[in-house]
Amino acid sequence: MQVYCQPLFATVESWFRFNFPDSEFVNHTYILKLPLLPAFELNFLSLSFRTAYVASTVVIAMVFPYFNQILGVLGSIIFWPLTIYFPVEIYLNQSCTVAWTTKWVLLRTFSIFGFVFGLFTLTGCVKGIVTEKIGWEALRPLRYWG
Repeated sequence: MQVYCQPLFATVESWFRFNFPDSEFVNHTYILKLPLLPAFELNFLSLSFRTAYVASTVVIAMVFPYFNQILGVLGSIIFWPLTIYFPVEIYLNQSCTVAWTTKWVLLRTFSIFGFVFGLFTLTGCVKGIVTEKIGWEALRPLRYWG
């Protein structure tokens, strides 16, 4: 999550710096040196905004039922295109790889296996949502007595 939030953090912090150029809270960076640790920079805007963002995400996760399963479904849907398909296609186009060479076949095979893996994860996440929604007992086969 941290990697995907960095553009959001940068956008918000630059917006505050642009709109409040004279604010010490927004623009001043303190250098802290703690014993046995290297010195690091601390900006109170970054500290407070990032803490509020993480806290609000935790609150949303606690309020909405099935939050983890829904994130799993969204993650499994975007996994293959963003992580495998687009980078492979970009590489094949930029490197002018000829079709049906060993490199081309291996990259296409990798892309197909990534797609199948994404389908398995999507199926597992949907099963998790259904299991939590209707309960585990409803998924067991019916037993007839008598």
